[in-house]
Amino acid sequence: MNHHMDIVPQAKANAGNPLDNDMQAHIGRQLRAMYDTVVNQPVPDRFLELLNQLDAKTGDEKEPE
Repeated sequence: MNHHMDIVPQAKANAGNPLDNDMQAHIGRQLRAMYDTVVNQPVPDRFLELLNQLDAKTGDEKEPE
């Protein structure tokens, strides 16, 4: 049994991937920038209302301790 780790050359590792490392990095930066703007937006009031209603409903169903 062979216990050493095989080191795959970069060209072979990317054989099934048509995008080079620079293009992947560019796409990653663009996705992070887009995602960051979404994450930093406030939660819509309607979502907060729904979450509060759900919390109130599940609070009513709890058994006394």
